[in-house]
Amino acid sequence: MNGDSMDTIIEMIRKKYGDMCSLRPPLEKERYDEARSVLPAELFELLKLCDGIDELMVLPNANDGKPFVSDCILYSFDEILATTKDFADIYGEDGIVFSGNGAGGCYVIMPDGTVYLYEFPGEDGDFCAPCLTEYFAGL
Repeated sequence: MNGDSMDTIIEMIRKKYGDMCSLRPPLEKERYDEARSVLPAELFELLKLCDGIDELMVLPNANDGKPFVSDCILYSFDEILATTKDFADIYGEDGIVFSGNGAGGCYVIMPDGTVYLYEFPGEDGDFCAPCLTEYFAGL
């Protein structure tokens, strides 16, 4: 994956969410080696551009009507590490958790690059997309 492909993913997200998403600053260069060693290349390249993407919400009676973070479209590297460990402990599966569904489920990049949604321990995940790019294209 190259930077142009990752820019395309970010543009897909911006098209879907408009002003209701916020990109976090890029992953710190000091963490590149660590991230590269545990993440699929596509996810690593995306985090180099933004270490997480927040979903924003506006409620007229909250936060003076200003947008606030309601969820994550893409977890930060630290969130990925923590939720991936939890996923392995709970489900006993290999994969990298990169996002949640807002209802306790998690989106996982499997070792073969496919994306699944896991919602309930003890059940198999549901296929979402053949790769991360296709997952974001389908948002």
